[in-house]
Amino acid sequence: MDFLWVRQCLKESVQYGSNLPHFLRNVDWLDRRVVEDVHWLLGLWHPGELDVHVALELLSMDFPDEIVRQLAVQRLESLHNDDVLKYLLQLVQTLKVEPYHDSFLARYLIQRALRSKRIGHYFFWYMRSEVAGCPYFRQRMAVILEAYLLGCGQAMISSFTQQVQAVEALQEVAMIIKRLYPDKTDLPSSGKEGLRSVCQTDFFIPLLQLDKCKVMASKKKPLWLEFSPMPSPVSNTPVGIIFKEGDDLRQDMLVIQTLVVMESIWQEESLDLNLIPYGCISTGHNIGMIEIVRNAATIAAVQKSHGGTTAAFRNDALFEWLKSKCPLQEIAVERFVKSCAGYCVATYVLGIGDRHNDNIMITDQGNLFHIDFGHILGNRKHFLGVSRERAPFVLTPDFLYVMGRVKGRNSLYFQRFRDTCTKAYLLLRSHSRLLVTLFSLMLLTGIPELSASEDMRYLREALQEDQNEAEAKEHFLQQIAECEQLGWTVQANWWIHMVAGIK
Repeated sequence: MDFLWVRQCLKESVQYGSNLPHFLRNVDWLDRRVVEDVHWLLGLWHPGELDVHVALELLSMDFPDEIVRQLAVQRLESLHNDDVLKYLLQLVQTLKVEPYHDSFLARYLIQRALRSKRIGHYFFWYMRSEVAGCPYFRQRMAVILEAYLLGCGQAMISSFTQQVQAVEALQEVAMIIKRLYPDKTDLPSSGKEGLRSVCQTDFFIPLLQLDKCKVMASKKKPLWLEFSPMPSPVSNTPVGIIFKEGDDLRQDMLVIQTLVVMESIWQEESLDLNLIPYGCISTGHNIGMIEIVRNAATIAAVQKSHGGTTAAFRNDALFEWLKSKCPLQEIAVERFVKSCAGYCVATYVLGIGDRHNDNIMITDQGNLFHIDFGHILGNRKHFLGVSRERAPFVLTPDFLYVMGRVKGRNSLYFQRFRDTCTKAYLLLRSHSRLLVTLFSLMLLTGIPELSASEDMRYLREALQEDQNEAEAKEHFLQQIAECEQLGWTVQANWWIHMVAGIK
């Protein structure tokens, strides 16, 4: 390789930082003299000149070189704690592609976890989940986790000990309830006493609201747990969690974390779409917790309260429910339009499937949101060999009715919905490289629907990377039109879901 060419290419990469990964992919890393020259030139680079998405990309498995990875980590050192948390899920997974246990990235994550208790909390559980569920990398993750625990202090260790004990006790209760009461959804008294004993730990709020605890009507029998609030001048809201035993929540964590990233992209452009990225964390192998969103109901529950199963075909059911819950109708509809637009764009870009009326919810204030992300990147559920989902995303006649879109009649709210969708979509498209990088860094997680670089093809196609902005905008408007035409198929699926209980 011509050294002058190397220097010239890298100078151009310095000028246009986004070119650096492309340049480094074309370096002959088997030529020692070329590698030395590249290292010398990288030493002239100020890490602050790199965009964060470029630094994250340089931490992927495509770049095993230590100096390249060091440069990427140096760029991350200036991140605020909130930004570290935003990318922590990927950064922990990236530890798996480091050449050695001791690396710049490992030391960086330990330091940030020691400097912030909040980062330390999530770092502990992310690492512990990997130790429990990833045998191939167990030793590495255990060594790094131990290094963090050696420095975090006795108070943090005591807190982690209480949390682990509580999670293990909850897991035991969940397994017993599933074994002894496989067909019940009401929590039996013996199960409630078991839960009471679990909550004797200092980690959990002492006052468990047993009358509100239940076993949810799902195949895995998750536990719905509610606790009285701790005394606080800030909030007096009860605490609620869904404890799942037997489900891998890492895919849900990835989707929710990506929603947080999307929300930050939109908010940077003063576009607030009222997303609800609720808490979700894996605490071990097929164990985890999900935050309960207060004052919310599933679309299925809304429909059942306004005519039973046939309300799946009743276009005004959702609107009537919303009017009864929120007297300020205009504000509620505004929230609905914004949140519906946000989730339409997000679920389309991420290819989220298995969308039925039990995993789409709405708050009393009009915020629409999605839950339970078991299928992503265009993977859809099939019934008798036929895909149950034909629409690109969920935009049913009852959603359109709330916006005043009845029988194709235009309305101010529907036009606002279309404009919001296209703006949100184009903003995500301008950050497509970041979104693709976040998913590519998760390839070694063990998520079945995200295990090879080909799985990112859906993401690139959904973001229309090969098209110009005008073509991409028209593409999404076509998706909205297609959803309108196929809305009846979604309603039919929802009716079948309620009648036959197909999940």
